[in-house]
Amino acid sequence: MAKPTTTRRKTNAFDKTALLAAIGASTLLKPSRCPIEALDADILVRRLTIAERDQYFADMAEIRTKQGAAGNGNTEAFIYAAANEDNSPMFTLEDYDVVKSLPAELVLAAIHEFNVINRFIVKLPDKKLEGDQPQEDEDLKNS
Repeated sequence: MAKPTTTRRKTNAFDKTALLAAIGASTLLKPSRCPIEALDADILVRRLTIAERDQYFADMAEIRTKQGAAGNGNTEAFIYAAANEDNSPMFTLEDYDVVKSLPAELVLAAIHEFNVINRFIVKLPDKKLEGDQPQEDEDLKNS
């Protein structure tokens, strides 16, 4: 029995220069907008490079080690997540006490968007059938 074949779209492959130019012209490293209904505005959320992602994981592991079971790193995660228009961080660790005083509705919405756009979690599509409940994001449910 013959193997089924898949049809791939034939396109030219990027060379280094073209790849870097395409990334620069794309939205891959531009902040994402996260709507905050209570403020009737959006907060910008950072998209990370691979180096920033690696550093984020290292920093969060260190925070969990220092805080133990008592801490979960939401303040630090929001400091990483909140962005300016140029995708630079809006806050630094020097702003820790200010960030701790922000409403959970804002902080958790931004962290969720940060996790989705940086592929830390996979957002499952909502079920469309009447009476069905939307599925929870598996990674969030287990956190």
